[in-house]
Amino acid sequence: MHRSKPTAERILDSAEDAFAEKGYGAASLAEVAASVGISGPGIYKHFESKRSLYEAVLARLLDPFFQIISDEIDDPLAKPEVLQVARTMLLHHVDHPNLARLVQHAALAGGSQLELLVERWYRPIFQRAQTRLFDERSGSRLAVESIRTALMAFNSMILAYITLAPIHSRILANDPLSEQEVARFYDMICLLSRELRR
Repeated sequence: MHRSKPTAERILDSAEDAFAEKGYGAASLAEVAASVGISGPGIYKHFESKRSLYEAVLARLLDPFFQIISDEIDDPLAKPEVLQVARTMLLHHVDHPNLARLVQHAALAGGSQLELLVERWYRPIFQRAQTRLFDERSGSRLAVESIRTALMAFNSMILAYITLAPIHSRILANDPLSEQEVARFYDMICLLSRELRR
């Protein structure tokens, strides 16, 4: 961890790793503080509670991610293309693998963690994606129920690909997050998309 970074940023880095590895409930602020080199109460100079730290970690990962997706979906000069959005999602997750892990932990834990993800980030973007990526202008022939399934499938495939990368790496003796393997995975998404649109 870079000591040249501001303390708040080092806390966010350490907390991101802790929440991604253990989930919100099991992550310890004392361990986060120790990894940053401050006392436990020192965290409260920067974040008022564990919950506010968790929300700051999520915002740091999700705000830029959903801004990128929103820009692609809402671009008035270009027709949004579902496969381009899927590629953008995939590459962002490859660059920020803790994001998928945090989402997985929240989905498994349920409760307020899941509610925060759904209401603040996922529901708004899914609703916009459903109308913009699969409207009449997009050329999609999918029925409404198939659109919902397609959105779930793309999101699930990408999140699972990232979170299961350590297992696949050990089983298949390769790096699923290498540029070559990510390109192959994206080709598979394209193939499945063509099948959906038939």
